[in-house]
Amino acid sequence: MRPSNHPAPHDPSPDPAQPACDTAGFPWYVAYTKPRQEEFALGHLLQQDFNAYLPRYKKLKKPAKNAICQEMQVVHEPMFPRYIFLQRTRPEQAISKAQHTRGIVTLVRFGVELAIMPAELIAAIQEYEQHRNQAGFEEISPLKPGTRVKLNHNTPLQGLEGLVQTASAKRVIVLLEILGRPKTIKLEPNQLDIT
Repeated sequence: MRPSNHPAPHDPSPDPAQPACDTAGFPWYVAYTKPRQEEFALGHLLQQDFNAYLPRYKKLKKPAKNAICQEMQVVHEPMFPRYIFLQRTRPEQAISKAQHTRGIVTLVRFGVELAIMPAELIAAIQEYEQHRNQAGFEEISPLKPGTRVKLNHNTPLQGLEGLVQTASAKRVIVLLEILGRPKTIKLEPNQLDIT
């Protein structure tokens, strides 16, 4: 299996987030990973033939201050940082082996009992992830019309506040009040902070 929830384009292999075999009777467990090692742990669980799922959240991220490209970037970050879900793929597979997988700190427990995620909840998370991945810029952008923003250090008008009128990946039109008069200006997303 590929160590990713998302197959590469033109890749006929199944999505590892979906069970490759009939695992419906096996419970889902929750593992707690080392910081920023969710992908690493996912790969090692898949290599051990566990059914593993790392939900990712599609979001827009402002470019770094010194980035050449000033467009908002689409990123997929863990929906639940440091948590990953796993399940056995065969009855004789010991879930305790996952405890010692590289990148994993521990399996989540309530007292001495391992925490179990209902299959219906896993399915709901997968459905939400799929819906979010198909969402367009307007749906996931934090810069929606009416959002109050502050111009940051990337513009000579630093510190002024205004309201977003329209937004795209490259440009945001903001309504400001300058010298007592309303004025719209075009800015890049990295020039704004949400207040």
